[in-house]
Amino acid sequence: MTINAWLNLYKPKGYSSSYCLNLLKKKFKLKKIGHVGTLDPMAEGVLPVAINEATKTVSFLNRSKKTYFFEVLWGEQTDTLDSEGKIINSNEIVPLKDKILEKINKIFIGEIIQDPPIYSAKKINGKRSYELAREGIQPKLKKINKKIYKFKVLNHNIDLKKTSFMVICESGTYIRSLANDLALSLNAYCHCIKIVRLRDGIFGKKNSYPLKSLINKEKIENFEKYLLDIKSVLYHIPTIEINDKKFKLIKNGMKVSMLEEVGSKEHKEILADYHQNVVALGSMKDGVFYPKRILNIND
Repeated sequence: MTINAWLNLYKPKGYSSSYCLNLLKKKFKLKKIGHVGTLDPMAEGVLPVAINEATKTVSFLNRSKKTYFFEVLWGEQTDTLDSEGKIINSNEIVPLKDKILEKINKIFIGEIIQDPPIYSAKKINGKRSYELAREGIQPKLKKINKKIYKFKVLNHNIDLKKTSFMVICESGTYIRSLANDLALSLNAYCHCIKIVRLRDGIFGKKNSYPLKSLINKEKIENFEKYLLDIKSVLYHIPTIEINDKKFKLIKNGMKVSMLEEVGSKEHKEILADYHQNVVALGSMKDGVFYPKRILNIND
């Protein structure tokens, strides 16, 4: 039986997201694997992993809120905006906590505009931005609009020149850029020395599984007990149940009328459920289901 599910992986510091996925794929002999929200090698934390047909549902999950813990060291700005880069600017300014909070509340709550870090996984003409940066090319990245829901100072130590924060933000927010922009708004410099993703939608740190334990200790036959079914992960999307006849039509990419079952309802996103399995994701208009992604689960 082919596994089609999600895994709540805890990515360790020091490894790229793709490297961690390749380890899982090899260890558990998986055909396809994907993830939501790339974590930088220096970052750690929750990394939702999609397995086999669940990879087709990644785009439906990629808009969930993210929660991060991060810590900065004041006085130094690096080219990567984290501790792995070279120092490019420095000063002796360590802002007071009150000043930090004032700037956060004034500028960094709600809609913000970010410059993505040049050392990021963003693609430019098919090549990663960080690859171009390593070659000495200064990639031009478009500014992005993001939303910050909550931004708190957890600890502020002037003597150690360190401050830790907790932020809840929109998917795709760059934490390194957020820290850098905050510092610059205070006429200071800083870089991230720790970034931890605590939550990504329903995936939280408390119920995540460390990569090391899965790779070194777990047997292949026990892998399924760590997985979440597709339907539970996409709990926020409404579901319609389909019969044998409609399943065959949807499987062939055809639209089907659901007027008798649900009336003329409209949904931008909806799941088609066949015998407790998600078999397609699509939209509903005037009582007609239009499949967008078809999952090869039931034969």
